[in-house]
Amino acid sequence: MIISAIKSIFFTLYKTFILSIFNLRHNTKIKSKYASTKAKYGIGVLIDQNTHILDNVIIGNYSYVNFESWLENCTLGNYCSISDHVMICPSEHRINKILSHPIFGEKKTERVIIGNDVLISHNATILEGVHIGDGAVIGAGAVVTRDVRPYTIVGGVPARYIKNRFYDDKKINLIKKYDIYHLDKKAIINLESEGKI
Repeated sequence: MIISAIKSIFFTLYKTFILSIFNLRHNTKIKSKYASTKAKYGIGVLIDQNTHILDNVIIGNYSYVNFESWLENCTLGNYCSISDHVMICPSEHRINKILSHPIFGEKKTERVIIGNDVLISHNATILEGVHIGDGAVIGAGAVVTRDVRPYTIVGGVPARYIKNRFYDDKKINLIKKYDIYHLDKKAIINLESEGKI
């Protein structure tokens, strides 16, 4: 018991040291000791406490993942907002085999692709192979089993279309005109202060 506690403390101290160097070098703010430094992070990425980020994850610029979430085998675009207790691309059992148990080998998953400026709310689950378009919103507790169109809001179990995010295409046209998702924070703030967006 004591040895286990000492190992845990040592691991936490070691990982904190490694992450502080990583954060300085990559302009990120990774707080979770469970976030892999082998994953690919864009600039300004924030990963909160106790969130698991596996090696095969790519997270775009200025995106953040709140506490106690789990991301594997997925790509997130820029400016994504991932809430707490979100599961993205968890391994699934193959129920079409004789046994659903993974006795026949490792469970495999299809990659999840998430666009830019996607908001995934508290306790949502995104299943394997799903593509979520730019600007989409996933409601709290939703289980997303199929693709989500850009700028739509979905929710429920399984997730279903609720409504469009914007009432008309005016904001979408501005996003495209100024290529918002590929600008840095300062440029977006300047556009907003000038009244252009």
